[in-house]
Amino acid sequence: HALAGVSIGFRGGEFTAIMGPSGSGKSTLMHCLAGLDTVTGGSVAIGDVNLDGLSDKDMTKLRRDRIGFVFQGFNLVPTLTAEENMEFYSGLYGIKGQDREVRIEELLRMVDLSEHRKRLAGALSGGMYQRLSLACTLIHQPELLLLDEPTVGIDPRLRKTFWEYFQSMAEAGKTVIITTHLMDEAERCQMVGYMRAGRMAAQGSPEEILNQAGLGPRLRLWLAQPEDDAILLQSLGFEAEIDGGVVTVTLKSHAQIKDVLAQISPQDIRLSEPRLEEAFLRLSEGA
Repeated sequence: HALAGVSIGFRGGEFTAIMGPSGSGKSTLMHCLAGLDTVTGGSVAIGDVNLDGLSDKDMTKLRRDRIGFVFQGFNLVPTLTAEENMEFYSGLYGIKGQDREVRIEELLRMVDLSEHRKRLAGALSGGMYQRLSLACTLIHQPELLLLDEPTVGIDPRLRKTFWEYFQSMAEAGKTVIITTHLMDEAERCQMVGYMRAGRMAAQGSPEEILNQAGLGPRLRLWLAQPEDDAILLQSLGFEAEIDGGVVTVTLKSHAQIKDVLAQISPQDIRLSEPRLEEAFLRLSEGA
C-alpha cells in the first residue's frame, strides 16, 4: 500500500507541513487530496464534499472552485509566454477583465517574473518554470492550496517571499498544505505531519512532535562538582548526563529551569532547544 491507515484532518486558517523520507507516501497523499488518485479504501472529503464516487464533471468543478495545487511535473504550455500561460489559467478558472489583469500583475511580481513575462514557458529555467507554475495555481485564490515541494531550486530570498505569501493565505482563512524536506520550513508551520512507510508516524504542532519523540529543552551546566551534582539531580527525578565534565539536563518544560537552579549553582549555563530534525530521526528509527 502507498498509504495505510492514514487519518488526518486539516482546518481553514492552518498551515501544515507534511514531511518524511522519499517513498513515504507524501506525494500520494497530496494526489488523493486533490482527487487525482482514487483511494481504494477509506474516504477523502473537502469541506462538506466527499470525493468518493464524485463524477469527473463534479471533480473538475470542485478543483476549479476550491482547490489549487502545484505538484512535481506540473504542466505549463511551453509554446505560450509566461503571461499567456497565466491568461490561459485565468480563463480555465473564469477570471476575466480587470480582475485578471490585477491578479496576473500581482502574482508575476510575487514570483519575480515581471521582467520575463514575454519569455516562452519552454525557454524558462527550471526554477523560473516552478515559480510560474505556482503563480498559475494561485490565480483563482483557492481555499485549499496543495504544494508538493514548491521551493525546490528556489533561492533563499524568493523562498522567504513565497512563505510570507503562503502564511498570508492561511491568515486569510485558507488551508495550506505543503510537502517539504526543509526543517526550517516545517518549524514555521502550525501543524506538522511526519510520514513513514505509508503511515502517519506523528502529527501535531512542532512542539507536540518534539514531545512525541521524547525531546525537550536541554540545559548544559558547567559545575565545580559535576558528578555529585548530576547524582543529586538524578535523585530528584531529572534526566541528567555527564559528558566531558559538563552536565546536560533534558527538561520536560522551560519551567523546570528554575527547579534545577534551585538545587545547584553552575559556573556557566547554556540552553539549547531541540530541533524537528532530531525528532524525525528518532521517529524514523521507530523510537
